[in-house]
Amino acid sequence: MDYGPKFEQGLRLMLEAIAAAEDSANAPLAPAAMMAELNELAELRGRPAFYPYLGSGVGRGARAMLADGRWVLDMALGIGVHLFGHGNLDLIETAIRAAASDLVMQGNLVFNREYNLLMKALLAHAPRSMAHCWLSLSGADANENALKLVRQKRDGRPGIIAFRGCFHGRTSAMAEVTDRPDYRLGQPQTFPVRYLPFYDRHDSRSAATTLASLRQIIARDGDQIAAMIVELVQGEAGFITAPREFFVPLFEQCRSAGIPIWIDEVQTFARVSELFATDLLNLADYADVITIGKIFHGSALLFRKEFSPDPALISGTYSGATVPMTIARRILEKLTTERILGPEGREKQLEKLTRDHLERLSRTKPGLISEVDGVGAMIAFRIGDGALNSTREFIQRCFDAGLVLYYGAHDPACVRLFLPAGVLTEDELGEAFVIMQRCLE
Repeated sequence: MDYGPKFEQGLRLMLEAIAAAEDSANAPLAPAAMMAELNELAELRGRPAFYPYLGSGVGRGARAMLADGRWVLDMALGIGVHLFGHGNLDLIETAIRAAASDLVMQGNLVFNREYNLLMKALLAHAPRSMAHCWLSLSGADANENALKLVRQKRDGRPGIIAFRGCFHGRTSAMAEVTDRPDYRLGQPQTFPVRYLPFYDRHDSRSAATTLASLRQIIARDGDQIAAMIVELVQGEAGFITAPREFFVPLFEQCRSAGIPIWIDEVQTFARVSELFATDLLNLADYADVITIGKIFHGSALLFRKEFSPDPALISGTYSGATVPMTIARRILEKLTTERILGPEGREKQLEKLTRDHLERLSRTKPGLISEVDGVGAMIAFRIGDGALNSTREFIQRCFDAGLVLYYGAHDPACVRLFLPAGVLTEDELGEAFVIMQRCLE
């Protein structure tokens, strides 16, 4: 069969789409028309947008054009998804080529080479303990699959040990684990979740306190526990870091009790100056299952050989779309060949520059900037007393001035910087801090 005309037609449609995006840039909406569309969006989904962001589909690196023609500097990145920014020609070309495939979506019964090549590339860079990979859609999907694996390994024990301030997704089960009661209003509690205090760098007894709490939980409820789930850098809580020395005694205690270690790297994957925070902290020997997402443009569950599930336990019509799978593999190539990662990589350089900017801003505005934390492309800080309303108001002022930010935690809240490390220039980082300083005034 001759597929030539069909491919030519597909290419023509792609070129028309590109031309339409260029036309959109040349003919932006009037501000009132954009607000009308945002109001319609709010009505359709039953909730307004956090800020009046409506993209035009046109972007350049760390900058995006809104539908009304205004350009903004993006340090929110869809909550940390777009490390290579907007309008990345490399990834766009990758997407166009992948779009010529015969399948839009791939899954449990039908997968093309993209599926195999992506798993192979991911496992080649994964922590040494990981033997298998299962692809899925959202990070919460990967975590749901991980929950099944650890429960099966523990003969159906239902409970989970987690940290205060954790976030692991918004599906029913993950909302039960996530330490935000407001995320599960009106929902039943169907299995036990036991919380430990996360690392507190201001408390010299923090590690000992957490270890003592873990021992108490295991002594009291160990026979009900399926696994301990860990964010090595807490995400929604405000990019809170902890040293290796904090985690090792906890993991040793779980090992002694036969409790698997489940490391949630949905937010940290490729954003902590290494591909995996597990490797950054040299914790691979303890990891039984690892989940990733966000920058991956899909999600994946990695696991040890002995955690291989029963064939009926994990499945799914869709494992991912062909275009995102192909882009994910290209992102892995770029991350590992373009000097973005490592102790001398771009993420580490931007972390240092960002901390320098925050220190200068703190001197300019005494008492206003505190609690700077994070690593790599994940940096957070507190404004004033961290009141949620004032933090959100600051973010809104920055948006109006052309800088897109997002927050974390609750009370106290923080500003989180999701640095587009693959494209961000030093001048753009400096511009972001000029806007922040002006908005603090």
